[in-house]
Parts: sequence; structure tokens; C-alpha cells
Amino acid sequence: MLQLGQALAKHERPPPRPTLMQAFTSFVLDKQENDHLAVEDSQIGLLLTTFRYLQDTREESGALGLSVGELVNTMSLLTGPAVRRATETANTLAFARLLFEEVNRGEDMVGEFRRQGLNALIEILASKKKPEDARDLLKEHWQEDPSSIDQKQWTNVLLGFAKVDNQEQMIRTIETMEHYNVPFDSLTHQYIVEFYISNRNVVMAKTWYNYGVANGLKPTQRTIRRVLGLCIYNNELEWGEPLLRTLVDSESSNISDSKAYWKLVLQWAAAKGKSVEELDRLLNVMVQKTQEQGLPVQPDIGMINSLISFAASKNDPYTAERYLTMGRNWELEPDSKTLLLQLEYRVGSGDLDGAKAAYDELKGRELETGAALKFINRLIVALCNQKPTRYGIIMELVNDLSEHKARLSPDTVSALGLLHLQRGEYHDLIDLLHSHAYHFEASKRISICNDLLRYCFDPFTLTARVWDAYNIIRKTFREMDLQTRTKMMLVFFERGRSDMATHCFGHIRHLDMPGIKPTIETYVLVFEGIAKAEDPESLALVHNMLKLDATIEPDTRLYNALMLAYLECDDARQSLLFWDDVIHSREGPTYSSIQIALRACEKAPFGERQARDLWSRLKRFDIRVTKEIYAAYVGALAGQSLFDECVELIDSAEKEAGLTPDVLMLATFHNSLPAVKQEAMRIWASKTYPAVWADVQKLNKKTKTTPSGRILHVGGTVYNLGLKLRA
Repeated sequence: MLQLGQALAKHERPPPRPTLMQAFTSFVLDKQENDHLAVEDSQIGLLLTTFRYLQDTREESGALGLSVGELVNTMSLLTGPAVRRATETANTLAFARLLFEEVNRGEDMVGEFRRQGLNALIEILASKKKPEDARDLLKEHWQEDPSSIDQKQWTNVLLGFAKVDNQEQMIRTIETMEHYNVPFDSLTHQYIVEFYISNRNVVMAKTWYNYGVANGLKPTQRTIRRVLGLCIYNNELEWGEPLLRTLVDSESSNISDSKAYWKLVLQWAAAKGKSVEELDRLLNVMVQKTQEQGLPVQPDIGMINSLISFAASKNDPYTAERYLTMGRNWELEPDSKTLLLQLEYRVGSGDLDGAKAAYDELKGRELETGAALKFINRLIVALCNQKPTRYGIIMELVNDLSEHKARLSPDTVSALGLLHLQRGEYHDLIDLLHSHAYHFEASKRISICNDLLRYCFDPFTLTARVWDAYNIIRKTFREMDLQTRTKMMLVFFERGRSDMATHCFGHIRHLDMPGIKPTIETYVLVFEGIAKAEDPESLALVHNMLKLDATIEPDTRLYNALMLAYLECDDARQSLLFWDDVIHSREGPTYSSIQIALRACEKAPFGERQARDLWSRLKRFDIRVTKEIYAAYVGALAGQSLFDECVELIDSAEKEAGLTPDVLMLATFHNSLPAVKQEAMRIWASKTYPAVWADVQKLNKKTKTTPSGRILHVGGTVYNLGLKLRA
């Protein structure tokens, strides 16, 4: 299916249709058998692409090639826990609608298949933020035949509105249920309250609990216990006191000998601030009471776990360890849940040695559960961030997870990836990314990519390592956006490696990803970088790419960048050829255009002719002359050895442009002159403008050279003005 997506993007021959059908059905069956592994958004996208292709390439008879049973089976996958964890909804919704349409047109469709498909579609719509559509579909078919829909779909619709936080529509849905004689019962009430509790929304959990009670519902024991747990963990003890009394006074459920009740009482006492010793005495009292009633109940490790869980939620590892000791005093040995809680709070408190000890005890018992994996992943991340890094322990944990075919979290992949980069283990990084990165949804992949790029953006990373890391990242994360790729290109320019930066640009230019193509801004940045690096070879390469790029319509800024690049690469004649393009462009020349053109006139053969023509245009059109433009014109004439004319220009600066001769003007005059005339200029300046010339002499000096390193004019020097021309 991945090959199909690539083939369609590149307009190449796709895999054979039977192969795609086999891949489609095999993937669905595998995910249903391993529903603890999430179906990522990218995988749903591949399924959708494959299904659309199968629809577009039907057999001559019009048959899709997949049975209605297989289609319904696929819809069941979309309602399962593997897909429920996916965050992107558009692909899932589109896929579900297409599947249901195909189910309805199937010749071998029977009532049960249609019923399963309809229920699956309603559930998917409700769970993927389309509860209005789900309710409309539910009402339509409920009116026709209530037996065609499971009554639980009304609950799913209510939960769908809860997910999008639309209380008004929840009330309307309940009114609609009453219209169709569908009761809003205690079980539906329980599901809604539990939903808000699971999402840690205390206010709405209380609101909907009170709503049910106000409408005459008797909450289930499970609802009351879950609400009490909410009160314990969120310091809502005052509101929960009446509920606790209700539970204690219940006559119908023998709650006094329920271990779930014991856990609640112990947690409630802990939340009230009771010490470990007081809880130990309370446990003794409760045991004696059950013995007196003839229903002896002994505490179990689950009760201790409930206390440890509460302490962990309060980030109190010390008290959690004391609860563990209390359990041992009752001869209660830690179980997998205890070890998992230990792993959680020890990682959270930074006790990585203690967390590793808990993991060693846990190993082999609990690795297949999602909760264990979450905290083992956190432990790996914490160990990766610890200095000095304990590489052996980290890889032991990773290998254990690999043996259990467990999937690493995005944060773990990022941390391990950075570790491999820092150690120069590029093959291990490639294996890691190929094993895990392709399973994550787009946002998680972007997060991993950005984390790895931090290594490349670090100025202390060796350039060779940055290059190796960049190549691995760009090949793995082809969806890396233009802005990030451009930033990577600029990093190499800043490191003085214009050849690598040009390759980065080439990768953007030849990428076949929609929406990731070089823009005018990208071309401007690469030409500016080449100008700074004075790299004529890279300039020729990128300019040829521009000539072949039919998507780019050059504007003034791009022509400016070309002028600047050729100027700095010691080809002033070619630079000036773009001046005509600037003049005839839609935007016309900018001040940057004029300044760059005058700089080119300074170095081009007979450049004074074009400089004078440009200057006359400025005068003719009464364009305001800035000090940078005036200095550039002086430099253009000085570069052609027109000493006297430059002196006249400087002396008449105030009259001509309202400017006073300054450091920029005199230094530009000096820098642009051939070496044989610089001494005469220095004598003239020191006599005519002694104060300004004294400031010029404070600037740093260097020998005049070409991009190839050849010294210009023996003995020639230039003062460093720190000017940076930009397009």
C-alpha cells in the first residue's frame, strides 16, 4: 500500500490489483488480532488511498473484489480501540463513508451486514467529532426500523457531543430519546460521567452527575465510586461527603465487605491527611469489624496499591514508599501493579536507579500492557537525558521492549535518535527510525523530526556530523516542510559550506512532494548565501536550476539576488546584465537594486558609463538619493580610477543631495580606488576632511582580494565598513 501511494505521487505503475487486495485484507486482519497496537493516521490514509484505487479500477463486471463481509470487517476495525487512539479524523470519516456506500451497493448484502455497517458508521461519526451527522443518521433509521440499530448508539451520540463540549445538543439528544421512548437510564448516565472523569473534567463530571440525580436517576454503584475517586484525586472532599455516606449506608449491595469500598475509605482518609500510622490502625479496625460481622475480609495488595497510586498522584514518593512498607508489614507482597506504580513515581521524582530496580522486578510480567510501556518509555527518555549517559542500561531496556515487539513512544524515539547521533551511530539511527517512525501520525513524526534537527542546529556540532544527520532526516521525513529545509540550508551557509547548502537547495528543488517547492524567497536566500560565500561553482549550478524552473516568475528581488551573487563571485559584467531585467520588471528597481548595480559598475569594465547613465536617471526622475546610494556612486567612479570626479562629488555632496561627507563616503572612495591612487586619496582626505578621516582610520583594514584569493592591486587595502548588501 505504501508502494501504491508512492507510485501515484510519481505517476508510476502501481502494484498489481490482486496484490493490493491481499495487502488490504491482511492489514485489517492483523490489526484486529493485535488491537493493542494503534492504527496510526498515516496507515488509515494508506488504507483509504488503496480502497479508492480499488474502486477506481473495478473489474469489468463492476465488482470491487472485496466481499461485503470484508468491508464490514474493515468498518469494525475503524470502531475499535486501535483506531480510537488516532487523532486525525478526516481520513477515518472519509473511509467510513466510502465503506458504508460500498456495503449498501453490494449484491451479496444481507440484513445483518447492513445492520453492522450502519451501527459502525454511526459510532465512527459520533467518535470522530461529527455527532450531528451521527444523530441525523440514527434518527432516520430509527424511525424506519428501530431493530436495525443498537440502542447503545444513542449513548455514543451523547458521548460524541460530550467530546466536542456541546452541552446544549446533549440535552436535545436526551429529549429526542424521550420522544422515541428510549430511556436516559443509569447506565447511560454512568457512561457520560465516566467520560468526563476520564478526561479529568471535574466541573462537567459534577454537572452531569447532578443532572442525573435531579432527573430522578439512581446512580449506579460504579458511578458513585468513580465520582468519589474524582473527589479524592481533585480535592473535592466536601462535595463528595454525601456520596460517601450514600455508599456506606447502601443496604442493597453488601458494600461493607467489598474491597472496592475498602480502597475508597483508605484513599479518602489519606486525602483527609491521615498519616501512614493512622491508616494502618484504620485497616486493623476494618478487619476486626468484618470478623465481628462473621464476614472476615483480609486486606490485599490492591488496597496498598490504591494508597500508593494516591501518593504518586500528589508527587509524594516518600509517602508512597512508606505505604509499600506498611503493605509488607501486613505480609502483602508487591504485584505487577505495585511495581508499575513504583516505576511511575520513581521516574517522576528522578530516582532512576530505583526505577530501574522496579523495572527489573517487573520485567517479564507486565511489558505487554500499555501502562507499563508508557512508564518504561519515560524511563528510557530520562536515562537518555541523564549525564553521564548510561548507554548499556538504555540499550538493555530497548532490547527488552524489542523482544516483546513493543512500540517505542515518539519521545523515546527522539531521545534515542539524539543519543545515536551524539555517538555517531548512524546505522543504529536508521534502524530505529525505519522500525518506529513510519508508524506514527503526522504530528508525532514532525515532533521527532524537529527534535533530531536540534542536533543539526546546534553550533557546537561538527559540520560533517550535521551533514550525515541531515541526510538521514531528509530521507526519513520526506514531509519536512519548506521552512525547515530552508533553515537547514542556511545553517550550512553560516558554517561556510556553500557546497552543502547548495545540495540542500537541490534536494528541495528535486523533491516530488506537493507543496514543497522552492519559492522566490528560497532562491533569494540561496543566492544571498552564495554571494556571501563567493562560490561561483554553486552560483552556476543554482542559476541553471532557476532557468529550468517553470514555476518561478522572477521579480525585482530575485534579480537583485542574482546581481549580488554574480558581483560577489567576481563577474560584474554578468551582474550588470540583470540591471536591464530589473528596469523592465513589473516592480521596477529598489534602492537595493541601485546600490548593487553601482557596486557592479565599480568592478565592471567601462562601468563608469552605466554608472553615469544610472545617476542621470535618478536625477531626471527626482528620486531621493540616500547616503548609501551616493557613496555607491562615488565608489563606482573610483573603481574606474576617476579620482578628480570623485573628489568633486564628495565636495558637492551637500549641494547635490543634502549630504555631509562621512565615514561611509570617504571609506568607500578609498576602498574602491586602485592601490596606486590610495595614497593620494589618504593625503587629500586628511587635509580636506581631517575629523572624518580620523574616524575612518579607526576601522579595521584588510588586503583587497578576489573570491579566488588573488590579491587585487599590490599594496591595496580596504577599510571594513561592515556593510552587508541584501537583495
